[in-house]
Amino acid sequence: MRIYSTTEFEIRIRDGLLEMRSEGARVSQTGSDGERAFSSLLRGESIEMIAFDIRAADFRFSSVELESRIRYIGRQCRGIPLAFIGRGDQRGQVRAAVQTIEKMDGTARGFQSRQQALAWLKTARQPA
Repeated sequence: MRIYSTTEFEIRIRDGLLEMRSEGARVSQTGSDGERAFSSLLRGESIEMIAFDIRAADFRFSSVELESRIRYIGRQCRGIPLAFIGRGDQRGQVRAAVQTIEKMDGTARGFQSRQQALAWLKTARQPA
């Protein structure tokens, strides 16, 4: 297992799964470190599925900013199944992420449980 972390996120890679956990307040000015690390790892690792765990994060983005960030993820992750794991009060943000990814012909689902998300990812994983 490989682990990369900053004060805003942690990325773990194991057996083709990239898990990115965000925490703390997330505003427009945050994100470039995470985006650079994420993009670099996608290019340098064999990633078959991705889980974004946002339960410990507090996103303070406008709807336009949120969609822009989700589109960035969608472009970077073409062909990779994505699971978004959020709290009950983040349901709208998770739903927006899933809908945006699906409009981009991606595969995404929203969950409140990490275990359920990982189980789904294993079934959605593209054969190598």
